[in-house]
Amino acid sequence: MGANPYAQYQKTQIETADKGKLLLMLYDGALRFLGHARKALLERDLEGSNNYLVKVQDIVAELMSSLDLEAGEIAVSLFRLYEYMHYLLVQANVKKDAGPLDQVEGMLVELRDTWKEALGLVSANLPSPQENTLDEVPAAKKQKSEIQGGSLAGYSQGLREEKALKKGYKKVNFSG
Repeated sequence: MGANPYAQYQKTQIETADKGKLLLMLYDGALRFLGHARKALLERDLEGSNNYLVKVQDIVAELMSSLDLEAGEIAVSLFRLYEYMHYLLVQANVKKDAGPLDQVEGMLVELRDTWKEALGLVSANLPSPQENTLDEVPAAKKQKSEIQGGSLAGYSQGLREEKALKKGYKKVNFSG
């Protein structure tokens, strides 16, 4: 019997992807397995939830091991964030509680979206400032103007931060 064509396609896609896209694939895989784990926990499928949570833990461990901690504070901060995610995943698995998964999912989505932006893969998909739907209360107006004006610190401040992020990964080559 021949090999599954879909599995062969996936294998080829992984083997030929540039390192930046591999990083995004790791985030997407972690999020997919996290969703399966949440569903299994809610359905009281303990074996299934364990299997999926272990897969997410493995991906987070791979993200941790790919960091070059001597590259600077951003790499160290990412390591600590991944370490915290791993802790939450273990707690969710031990206690069979889906609660911590929401926090892990939020962090993974934010990091994935930040990397997409840093790699130039989402600029066309980002909402324009006019599409921002923050409530028009004074604090939200101030935050909205800071976001639109670019005065908030964060990953998308420019080339300097993009280079610092890329420098933090020793096993990821972003040159394509």
